[in-house]
Amino acid sequence: MLRMKWMLLLVLAAAIPVAWLLYTRWVPASPPPSKPRLTVLLKMGDAFKSQNNPYIAKLSEELGIELEIMTVPASSYNERLDVLMASGREPDIIQLGWSGEENFPGWARTGRLAPIQLDQAPNIQLNVTNTLLSLMKVGSDDQVYGVPGVTTSYPYGVIVRKDWLDKLGLTEPRTLADFELAMAAFVARDPDGNGRNDTFGITSWRLNEFGGVFGGAFQTDYLWNTLHPDAGSAEAVQLREQQAGYPALLQFARQAYEKQWLDPDFLSLSRPEQKFILGKIGLIGAYSNETVQLEKELQAFVPGARLEWLLGPSDEEGRIWNFAPESYGYNGAGSMMGANALFAITKNAPYETALAFLDKMNTREMIQLSNLGVKGVHYESYDSNRSLIVRTEAQNAAVKRDLFGISDTFRGESLARVGDNATENERLQYYRKKGQLLITNPVSYSMGFVPEAVRFSMTHPAYAEQARNAELQVVVGSLPLAQLQETIKRDGAGMRSDLRKAVRTRYAQLLNMQK
Repeated sequence: MLRMKWMLLLVLAAAIPVAWLLYTRWVPASPPPSKPRLTVLLKMGDAFKSQNNPYIAKLSEELGIELEIMTVPASSYNERLDVLMASGREPDIIQLGWSGEENFPGWARTGRLAPIQLDQAPNIQLNVTNTLLSLMKVGSDDQVYGVPGVTTSYPYGVIVRKDWLDKLGLTEPRTLADFELAMAAFVARDPDGNGRNDTFGITSWRLNEFGGVFGGAFQTDYLWNTLHPDAGSAEAVQLREQQAGYPALLQFARQAYEKQWLDPDFLSLSRPEQKFILGKIGLIGAYSNETVQLEKELQAFVPGARLEWLLGPSDEEGRIWNFAPESYGYNGAGSMMGANALFAITKNAPYETALAFLDKMNTREMIQLSNLGVKGVHYESYDSNRSLIVRTEAQNAAVKRDLFGISDTFRGESLARVGDNATENERLQYYRKKGQLLITNPVSYSMGFVPEAVRFSMTHPAYAEQARNAELQVVVGSLPLAQLQETIKRDGAGMRSDLRKAVRTRYAQLLNMQK
């Protein structure tokens, strides 16, 4: 009997593994846990490819999510977005523009967008300034409804022919008097050495570049026409032509035109940089990142020419003004969005996953990945100390085809620039640092944040052109400045009086939102 029990135990012991093997063979295995899934609608160029995209695959792996990127042709993006939002089939995250009259505030008020819980988004709080986040508030509940993409902003100043300064024994100009001296020398002292009277001080498209360079010397904002207190009128916000320094700027432009400091062709130019690279102009208003490329193009006509980017002239109190507001938007790779881009979470999105995605995309690591892409596919090497990236032509094409991001920069720091010339990259970095000397207070905002200004331009489409033509007539001497000032005064008390009040009210609202 004992022997039979042992034999039975041995048979059972042998049978259990076989039975377990049969069981596990026929019972389906449990599926692996599914990853969170997000759909994102982006406004990208036609070259962008979302299918079989190695960067999206890498990004999905790094974030631990399934990421579906939806794109439509840039020309029909807004219409397609409107349809999706109205249909209830909206993507989880959408990219859109906000300039005061877009759908963003309406969708937020009607609950189609979810508020951004900043206490759950430490990286957004770290990388996006309070000024920019304040622009994402809607209504009086102090809720932020979008994440603005932080982008590279380059300072605006003046590019000068450094070889001309050296030849004529001039130092780099700083004050308005210095610039007057340099322009007079560029006109009268034959800096190109051809024995002819054919060189000029500064060129411009209308007064854009001229006003961008010299407006700050008169404490007036000509180029951007932003919302900011006017330095000369008890700090009240004024429209451009009503700012205290505006008449003095026009008088200076009139003087510059008479003395040929201002290129006589400025009325007929649409791209003044093309005139500049012919080698007959000493100055041009420009962003600092344009210096190296403009120098290369100039050297094709004038071998050995050298350029330098400078701050604009200071005002009488020694301050160098920059009225441009903080920049946001996404300008990278194949994006067609440009300035004022923001990213919002729609009402039916998996909220925690969507917010974590936007927050993670504002970390230094993800911004760098967005700039660089996948090594071997989008770049050869990257020197983090010099922000220097090396790419082949094929890799440059892959960048335009594959990459996208939410932010271009981390806390204002440019993480990667295209190029493989260390000297050029270091030079551009120097100009960026130099631009930080610009005075950016008081706080400025884009005029696009004033709905009344948008409506005025739509209902009076010819007004802006007529105003520009009148000031140009003053500069060339065919219209007295006093007559233009009388027209400005009349408009300010009449057809533009409500707009004047609206810009002041809106500026106060924006400042209050920032607190």
